[in-house]
Amino acid sequence: MTFKRQDVWNLGDGWSDPLVWYAKGVRKLRERPLADPTSWRFLAAMHGFDPEVWKKYGYYDPAEQMPSNADRSRYWSQCQHQSWYFLPWHRAYLASFEAIVRAAIVAEGGPLSWALPYWNYNSAKRRANELPPAFAARKMPDGSDNPLLVKQRYGDGTGRIVLDRARDIRLDALGDDRFPGGENAIPPGFGGPKTLFHHGGEDRAPNGGLEGSPHNAVHGLVGGTQRGHDQNDPAFGGLMGWPDQAALDPIFWLHHANIDRLWESWRKGVPGADPNDVKWLDGPAAKPFFVPKPDGQPWKFSARQMLDTKSAELNYEYEELTPLPPSRRRRRLEELAPAVVAQAGEEAIMVTGQDKPAEMIGSNERVVDLSGGNVDTHVRLAQTGMEAVASSRELSFGDARIEPDRVFLKLENVRGGNDAAVFYVYVGLPEGADPEQHPENLAGTLSFFGVSKASAPSGGGGNGLDQVFEITHLVDSLHARGDLAAVENLPVRFVPRPGYTMPLGGLSVGRVTIFRQPQ
Repeated sequence: MTFKRQDVWNLGDGWSDPLVWYAKGVRKLRERPLADPTSWRFLAAMHGFDPEVWKKYGYYDPAEQMPSNADRSRYWSQCQHQSWYFLPWHRAYLASFEAIVRAAIVAEGGPLSWALPYWNYNSAKRRANELPPAFAARKMPDGSDNPLLVKQRYGDGTGRIVLDRARDIRLDALGDDRFPGGENAIPPGFGGPKTLFHHGGEDRAPNGGLEGSPHNAVHGLVGGTQRGHDQNDPAFGGLMGWPDQAALDPIFWLHHANIDRLWESWRKGVPGADPNDVKWLDGPAAKPFFVPKPDGQPWKFSARQMLDTKSAELNYEYEELTPLPPSRRRRRLEELAPAVVAQAGEEAIMVTGQDKPAEMIGSNERVVDLSGGNVDTHVRLAQTGMEAVASSRELSFGDARIEPDRVFLKLENVRGGNDAAVFYVYVGLPEGADPEQHPENLAGTLSFFGVSKASAPSGGGGNGLDQVFEITHLVDSLHARGDLAAVENLPVRFVPRPGYTMPLGGLSVGRVTIFRQPQ
C-alpha cells in the first residue's frame, strides 16, 4: 500500500476522520516520556530544544529523565537550515514522524491507511489560506480537549490566522531551474547553498528559494509573538515562530508536508535538477543523519534515499502536485519579445550549462534599522553595470538563444532577536507611492525565522542571515519603459507585515546590494 497524503482543506471545513485520528495520535505521543524516541517532545527536540522556553510553556521539567547523551547527540537539534540538506533532511524527519503517529493510531484501532494531511495555503480553494479550523477548536467531536490546539500560536494578534496569498506565501522558487545556490548565493537556488552539516546559526548563510518563501514566512506568521511582552524573547513567541520550539505545534507537520509536496512538484517539473554531487547524495560525511523508526530504533539516511517517495523506505504520494510556472526564460521572453517566442522552438528557449559568476553592481551606504515601521534605503548603481544589464536585454530581442542578465537583490547580515518578524520588500517604488497599490514592485517577503541564533555571537554565529530575491522582472519593466539606463539610485522599501508593526528593536539589514549575473 502506498500511503496518500491529502490536502487538509479537501477533507472538509471541520473535523474530518484523518484529523480526528491525527489528534488521537498526537495525544498518545504526548503521553510518552521525553526520553522515548517516539514521544511527541523527543521528536520536536530533533528540530530544536530550548530548555528555558520549553519549561515556561510546560513542555519540559528539569526533574524528569532526559534521553541518554548518545540519543541526544544522534537526534536532537539536527534540523538543516540555510543548507542544501534542508529538503532531504525534513523529508526523512516528516516520514519518521508520520510512521510513528500511524503506529500509534493503528494501536488505538485506527485505519492502517492513515497518512498525514498537508496544508496547501497557496491553493485558490476557498479558505485554504486560513488555519484549518480543527487546529483552533477547543474540543474534539467527542467532547475531549483538543490536542491540536496550542495557546502559543499568536499570529497577528487578531485571533485568526489568515495568510495573504499574494505577499505572504510566494512560490517564486518554483520558477528556478537550479537546486544548489551559486557563489555569493547568486542565484539562491531552489534548495539552498552547498554546506556541510548546517543546523543554522553556525555561520552566515543564505536561505534557498523554497526555504525563504513560503517556508520561513509561514513559520513566522503562524507563530507570531505574545502582545504586551518583549518581542525579542522567544519565551513570549509563538511555537511556530522559533526553530527550537516550532515542532511542538501540531500544524508544523502539515506545513512541512506542504513544503515537501512543493519539492516533489518541482522535482517532477524539472527532471534531473536535483544535485548529482555525492557530497549531497551521501553526505554529510562528518555527521550523518538519523531519525527514529516506530520501534525506536535509529534509521541512518542520506539525501540519495529521499529521491523516490514511493520507495519501500518512504512509501507515500501526494493527492495533488502544484504545476510549475513557465521557466524564467520563457516568461521573460513572452513579456518582452512574444514574436521571438512564437517563432522559436522549445529547444531554443531552454537554458543549459553552468551558472556564470555574478557581479555586484551596487550597494547602499549604511545599515538599515527596521525598528521604525516603513523604512527606505537607496542602492547606488554603477553606470557600467547598468549599461551591461541594458545591453543584454537589447541583444536578447534579436536572438532567442541569448538570455538577458538576471538581477538579484541581496540583503546581507540580517540580524535581530524576533524570529517571527516579517517584512515585505519593494524595489523601485515611485516617490510617495503606496506600496499596496504597486504589487508589481514587490521583490519578496523577508522572514526572520532563525535570525536570533544567527545573530548571537556564541557558537560561531553573530553575522546574521542573508536573503536573496530575484528582481529580474522589475528590471525588465524598467527596460520596457526606457528607464533602465538612467537609474542611478534604486529605492528599496521595507514594509512591516500588517499585524507585525509593533516596535521591533534590534532588527536590521547590514547591507543591501544588487548583483547581475550574465547568462
